[in-house]
Amino acid sequence: MSEPSQRSDPIRRALRLSLLLNGGYMLVELVVGLVSGSLALLSDAAHMFSDSAALLLALIVAELARRPASPGRSFGLLRGEALGAFTNALLLIGACGLIVAHAVERLAGDPPPFPAVPVMIVAAIGLVINLGSAWLLARADRDNINIRGALAHMLADALGSVGALAAAFLAWGWGMHFADPLISLGIAALIVISAWRVLRDATHALLDFAPPEVDPTEIRSALEALDGVAELHELHLWGMGRQTVLTAHLVASPGVAAATVLRRAEALLQDKLGILHTTLQIDPGEASPCAQIRCPLFREELAEAKLHAHGHHGHSH
Repeated sequence: MSEPSQRSDPIRRALRLSLLLNGGYMLVELVVGLVSGSLALLSDAAHMFSDSAALLLALIVAELARRPASPGRSFGLLRGEALGAFTNALLLIGACGLIVAHAVERLAGDPPPFPAVPVMIVAAIGLVINLGSAWLLARADRDNINIRGALAHMLADALGSVGALAAAFLAWGWGMHFADPLISLGIAALIVISAWRVLRDATHALLDFAPPEVDPTEIRSALEALDGVAELHELHLWGMGRQTVLTAHLVASPGVAAATVLRRAEALLQDKLGILHTTLQIDPGEASPCAQIRCPLFREELAEAKLHAHGHHGHSH
């Protein structure tokens, strides 16, 4: 248990520092954006607000993920990382929707002028903070899906700061005030693409899809080709945190001991395929066929039988 705790320390430190930087600067951008009337800067402040909420959520999730497993939570709260990333991606997409609505409203009329120099100064400082926070998070653990959700917010804010800089520069040099809402639309599109990727990966994790880094076909073929294995069924793969979890039923060939098959399968999965968390049931080849050749989760007749049996619970016979 010491390794996860040590790994989570830099994650929590990076989240705390990023939250402090973004939360404080969000207030600065909000004030300057309201005074100047810059939509690009206000949209960046909105990103900063959503980022501060996202960082706070990611920090809470990181703390929860450290809690040990219990009889009622046999995997602990590792699934909270995917849930936090899913929520953060939804928040980011919602913020983009608000930006698009305001940008379209301004493009439909005459975009109001705004003082460009203060906007450029604030946006430049914001860009440094965004990139610094993104660097802290990526350096902590960029493969952690919870960190990826927070990192998407940081990179989105960096894009927002770049957009605010560009819009202010065009307004300052050429009086092109329409560039402010136009650039905001382009930034919103880029942010949605980034948020969608995090949302997709978090959804896959929450729905217990096989992790993207493993090939279920390769794993099945390797187990079926293993010396001493006559048949394979009930193969299930899903991710928990950053670990792949595997369960399977293996039927031993006639004359091959179940312990031998188990030892070979575990060596194959751990040493060659990198899957450390496995639960394997070995059925002797001479025994009657396994009753779970087809997964009970998807057998309607077993579900109906269970409901029928439950209906008689407590009756005297």
